Amino acid sequence: MPKLREAEIASDHARIIYDPALVTDPSPALFDPEHWRATGKLAGSAEGRGAAWFIDVPTPAGAGWVLRHYRRGGLPGKLIADRYIHWPKASTRPWREFRIGARLHGDGLPVPRPVAACLHRHGLFDSFDLITEAIPGAVSLADAAIADTLSKADWRHVGSVIAQLHDAGVWHADLNARNLLRRDDGQWMIIDLDRARFRDGAAWRAGNLKRLRRSLDKIAGQHPGMAFDEACWTMLQAGYNA
Repeated sequence: MPKLREAEIASDHARIIYDPALVTDPSPALFDPEHWRATGKLAGSAEGRGAAWFIDVPTPAGAGWVLRHYRRGGLPGKLIADRYIHWPKASTRPWREFRIGARLHGDGLPVPRPVAACLHRHGLFDSFDLITEAIPGAVSLADAAIADTLSKADWRHVGSVIAQLHDAGVWHADLNARNLLRRDDGQWMIIDLDRARFRDGAAWRAGNLKRLRRSLDKIAGQHPGMAFDEACWTMLQAGYNA
């Protein structure tokens, strides 16, 4: 796939990086849920550490956009929910996530295409937003396992897409069962590249897989009927090693 282009613009105490093939009129309004509500294009929302809104706009993937607002976790998040000390924009979380997502998507890896990211300036602090293309009919690995809709091929495919990411030298900071999504055509995607990094060697790969296993075990403990056992994990590993 061709390398994705990027452009930048400064506007109203904001700095925006965007894909000019997807955004023709970048402005801070793109990152305001109320703007999309007023235009009738706010299709829904989801809550979590980072709030997310679903925007109904035409896209190459055909499923609209996902707007995500960065929020802190843990104790810092209780004190300063969504403010970060000002750093040069190239070092900020949205710029890094936009660029690593664009590089991986351009290389044909199974990650969402980034649309735009915004740094909002608040004196000595910044807040961040990121827009990516939505995944058509997305269902997480966790929800599919709870609903018992996973085949042996699904488990192997999950392992293979993780291997693709690792073979590209990418360490995922939060590889868990809710960051692996199945599209409506059965293909699997990896989301949430926040803090993902390129790393040399291979010693870190096992830790990424252990994090996913802990996630699956934790969710299985919360849902006793969840369709996950050692055989499922073995199939995932087989897909990873193939």
